[in-house]
Amino acid sequence: MFYQEFPHTIAFQSFIETPTGGGGFMKEWKDVIIDCEAFVDSLTGKEYYQAQQLENPVEYNVYFPYREDVKNDMRIIWKDRNDRVLVIQSPPIDQGGQGEILCFKCRSGENIR
Repeated sequence: MFYQEFPHTIAFQSFIETPTGGGGFMKEWKDVIIDCEAFVDSLTGKEYYQAQQLENPVEYNVYFPYREDVKNDMRIIWKDRNDRVLVIQSPPIDQGGQGEILCFKCRSGENIR
């Protein structure tokens, strides 16, 4: 059997203000990093229970190759059949401290479609 470390595809979006031309701004989510390989993993029952005890609505761990251009004020679009929105709940966590893999703790957001 073939093992793939990052079997999922995600995109990162930032909340961007775009001038409307009339002196105002339109705010919307825009893709800033597209087609990033990742592993989206739901929490175990124990982890989920502990997160709820802390009133920290975390449902997923999202692992992806290390990069310096991701911020915790972005959101993640999990490119599955529903294009799920994952709301980032933590700063990027360097797994193992080696600068190879990052993780975000996330909760579910609204679906795009």
